[in-house]
Amino acid sequence: MTAVASTSFSRAESFAHRFSISTYYSSYEEFASDPNVDIVYIATTNNDHMSPTLMMLQHGKNVLVEKPTTLRYKDTKLMYDEAKKRGLFLMTNHWTRFFPLVQYLRRTFLVHDGNKSKQGRSNHEFHLGKVMAMHGDFSFPTPLSASDRFLNRTLGGGVTLDVGCYLIELALLAAYDHRRSMTLHENIDKGLINLHPDGIDATGHGIMHNGLEFPVDVESSFSLRWGGGAYGVWDGECSDNDSEKCEAVSVGGKGTKTLKHIGSVMESQNKFTMVASLQSSFRRPSTFEVDYVFEYGRIVIAGPGNCPNEMTIFEYEPYGPLKRETKVSYSLPPIKNELLKRFGTPNYPRAEGFAYVIDAIEECMAQKGVPGRDDELVDGGCLEMEENTIEEQLITVEVTENVLLDMGYFGT
Repeated sequence: MTAVASTSFSRAESFAHRFSISTYYSSYEEFASDPNVDIVYIATTNNDHMSPTLMMLQHGKNVLVEKPTTLRYKDTKLMYDEAKKRGLFLMTNHWTRFFPLVQYLRRTFLVHDGNKSKQGRSNHEFHLGKVMAMHGDFSFPTPLSASDRFLNRTLGGGVTLDVGCYLIELALLAAYDHRRSMTLHENIDKGLINLHPDGIDATGHGIMHNGLEFPVDVESSFSLRWGGGAYGVWDGECSDNDSEKCEAVSVGGKGTKTLKHIGSVMESQNKFTMVASLQSSFRRPSTFEVDYVFEYGRIVIAGPGNCPNEMTIFEYEPYGPLKRETKVSYSLPPIKNELLKRFGTPNYPRAEGFAYVIDAIEECMAQKGVPGRDDELVDGGCLEMEENTIEEQLITVEVTENVLLDMGYFGT
């Protein structure tokens, strides 16, 4: 059964009639009480994801919530704690992760000790080494209207929350898959590879237009750093036989501290080191491309990178010329002609890609059972997707919040 709910009866009725949905409600409470509803998609504005999500969970419904999960990490954690307590499925709709191209991309991150994945695959013969850097710019011009959700602070507006979070989760892919590659096949403690960036630096600004000030970030630029650290100048002499005496005084960063040239070879080899330089804007267009740079190559994802179906892999000889260039592409799910005639062309780029998320959830629930409904469940039912783990969802929100804090979005 399919049903729809809105706080506006006319809006619920209009949506239901347009898409031939027989059941619709003018209150979330009625909707949550419907025993025939198993899973709910929360698509309210950014500021209002937590309340309806908690309501649905408390009524035994599984939930798919639109990104960003919430504006603050503590609210997201509260939601996932509630889902865990009730044994229900909760996931943020980071649909990017379910595109076949991204699934293919993620295998290129499973590289260690040269170019071979410890899962026994050679990553399609692509010899790229470790990922070292990432660049991305997701920008598009928006109407300069105070009523537009993009620029409305009360509704959780701002470019980082709208498209900047896509870049954050794309950066986290590399960190997560590097850790997965290492921990699965080298018996290395997960604690050695931190998914949360070791450094976050962000800046941005709002805009004044026709006497109106929009108190959201319309332009943001931020960098995420894994590995590395503060740099300093040597303060004393260093002996090859006594690394404990190799000290430096930090001349940058926050505060002054003494640094020591200490570290095992194992830690050095396994440490994930990547810098992501990311930008987003509501004031200008961009290609929406994403560029990952490896030791021996690059992967350029053609825009729009948040719903990609094409990328180019460049392989280089170590410290040498281009060896091979390979294009990889996937077709989007087809839309039936009768649906196009009835509902028109989708108004969101590559909206067909939402089918990837729906199909993955349906397959998971068919295999493991629907939490809250089925009596016989495998491992508690479908509670988490491998493509988009709960850990990654929580870190995406936490990093996004830290970017906004560094930018001054939330104040002090």
